[in-house]
Amino acid sequence: MTAITHPTTVAAQTTPPRLWRVAGALALAHVALFAVGIIIRGAPTTVPGQEGIEHSWSTGPLERVLAGMWVDLMAFVVLLPVVVFLARAIGRTEAGAWASRTAGAAGLAYVVTVAGAGFAAGAAATWGTAHGLDLDTALAVNNIRNFTYFTGATLLGVHALGTGIAALADGVMARWVGWAGVLVGVVALLTGPLAAIGVGTVGFPLWMLWFVALAVTMLRGKPAPA
Repeated sequence: MTAITHPTTVAAQTTPPRLWRVAGALALAHVALFAVGIIIRGAPTTVPGQEGIEHSWSTGPLERVLAGMWVDLMAFVVLLPVVVFLARAIGRTEAGAWASRTAGAAGLAYVVTVAGAGFAAGAAATWGTAHGLDLDTALAVNNIRNFTYFTGATLLGVHALGTGIAALADGVMARWVGWAGVLVGVVALLTGPLAAIGVGTVGFPLWMLWFVALAVTMLRGKPAPA
């Protein structure tokens, strides 16, 4: 009797090492572009009222803020192929395929949420403030971008958790991608409750550190089974 091979299994076993390295380079490019974008435009504010608006947009001209947002948007453009690659390349077992595809869907949803709601709202508030929009209205619009963080952090948690479970199920990259991904995923999923005690911003930095470790692992080429 001929064994039936899962298509994801075949894809994972035949993924060339150079594609792992390309995906790792794109993952590092995402981190680098995101950091550069923040440096250019400045971090978004959560300070209420006029003080928050002035803090957010008094640090530079409109062109610089929008340029920083564009660089950040490019960071999410290069993140897309990484998310798709991981969903395809990890998942040799049925459990691993299930987890990796869930992680891929969450990663794509994260990109759509942040780019569609976060960046659009931030750009609208920035543009409106520079063209006569009253400050309270601008802050209300900008808060859409701020609260997109909580939605995005939850989706990042699903992405890290799913990728970690897939790596553990397949017996590859167990330490830095598998167990670390599960830990980071759980913390990111708790972003909302953690915000209630003043530590709600810990999820995204943890995910970013884990993602850098994942990128470095991918740069080494095709991971061997543990």
